[in-house]
Order: sequence, then C-alpha cells, then structure tokens
Amino acid sequence: MLSIVARAATLPALVLLAACTGPTADTGSPAPSPTPSSAAPTTTATVKKNLTAQGFLPKKVGELGGTECQSSLDTCAIKFTVDKIEVNPKCFEYGTPAPAGRKTLLLHVSMTTGNLSANAQGLAPTIFNPFSFKGLSADGFVHDAQPGSCVDYKGKLSDTILANSRYTGTVEIDVPESATSVASAWPTPGPDGSRGWVWNIG
Repeated sequence: MLSIVARAATLPALVLLAACTGPTADTGSPAPSPTPSSAAPTTTATVKKNLTAQGFLPKKVGELGGTECQSSLDTCAIKFTVDKIEVNPKCFEYGTPAPAGRKTLLLHVSMTTGNLSANAQGLAPTIFNPFSFKGLSADGFVHDAQPGSCVDYKGKLSDTILANSRYTGTVEIDVPESATSVASAWPTPGPDGSRGWVWNIG
C-alpha cells in the first residue's frame, strides 16, 4: 500500500515533465513518403482521423504502439504492445479481488526504448502507470482506473524505465464492470490533439 501511495505522489511530477512539450505518438499506420509538395511525412489532419471522440488512438491487443516518434513507428524512442488483457484473473493466496461493481484487468505489456530525451525519460514510466488508466463505457462515461491488489506483484512491469532497454511485465488495475475499453491517458493533449491510446477489453 505504501508503494502505491508513493507512486501516486510522484506521478504528477512525472506527468508535468512529460507534458512540457507534449508527446508525439504514432499515427496507427506507416508514414507516407515525402513529396515535393509535402515536407512533413504525417499531417495533423491525418492523425486526427484515427482518433476516437475522446482523442485516443485505438490499438488492438498485440498491435505495436509508440511515442516520441520522428515519423513512422520505426523511429519511435518508446515502443510498446499490450500483449494480452485478462479479465478477473484468479487472485493469489493473499490477493484481494475487485469490489462489487468493478472488475480486475491484468494487462501483459512489452516495452522497448531507444535513446530517450529528457521529455521521453519523464513520459516512459507514466504510460503504463495504473494511475494513467481510464475505463471507458459504451454509454460515454470515462472512469478513473484504480491499482488492483489481486495478483502477485512478482511479474509486474518495472516502475523504472531506462533508455536502450527492453521490458515485459503486467499492470493490474480495476475498473467499473461497465467498462468496455481501457485507455492510457495523458493529462493534456499532444501536438496532434491526441490524449493517449485505447484498447478494447474484449
């Protein structure tokens, strides 16, 4: 419990650092080749067409995502996938299931980093921090996720994300039963208007 409170206290400082210049996320598709009449490989208008009404970039489970990108996903300093989402996994001996009206989600995550700018170093640990997640319901309601306490912490994703490194691990949260998708949200929009990424719970 103390570690969760400590992470909650440090998250605002990390988020503020990450939001200084605003992250540049992948567009969900390869960047088009530059032409003489188009200097930029990706336009804001193109990016916004891919976003949900709330500003999230949809991702399928197992689909590569990234941020701090120059153009295509290959150029992203931070790349990741949500490999699997378990709903109400079996709790370990000392675990506590989600309270009535809520459900536990266990996200299995992979992450790779390259050279990280100061902005990226602040952003990387917040992407899969439990306090960054939102549960989205089909009726349009958006709910703050809460850190879960059902499964063993042994396999959890590291809180420390370093440059030029690879990580795998789990992130446990609980959300309302009505949630049909889960989003990793930025507190402020990026330059393209995006607010993060969203995955269907299934």
